[in-house]
Amino acid sequence: MALEAGDFTLAHQDHTYRIAGEAPRWTVSRGDRLLGYLVTKSTAGEEGEDVYEMETPDGERGNVEGTDWESIVRSYLNSVDPVTIDPVEP
Repeated sequence: MALEAGDFTLAHQDHTYRIAGEAPRWTVSRGDRLLGYLVTKSTAGEEGEDVYEMETPDGERGNVEGTDWESIVRSYLNSVDPVTIDPVEP
């Protein structure tokens, strides 16, 4: 499903994140902390759906991509936001 322009929240692991912007790039933040960007990689993915990927605040693109932007954001948050990272995992 294509992500529309706007400013909305995403609840994830008892925290609230803000996603704001418009194609081809949305900011992903928690409070005042910028965590990264959701970027449209292609508008011609499988079955004509948009393909998304995450980008760090310093511009590095991640290795997770796909058409389900919400799953991509959640996966990214699990790996970069200290409040969601399991302290027991190595």
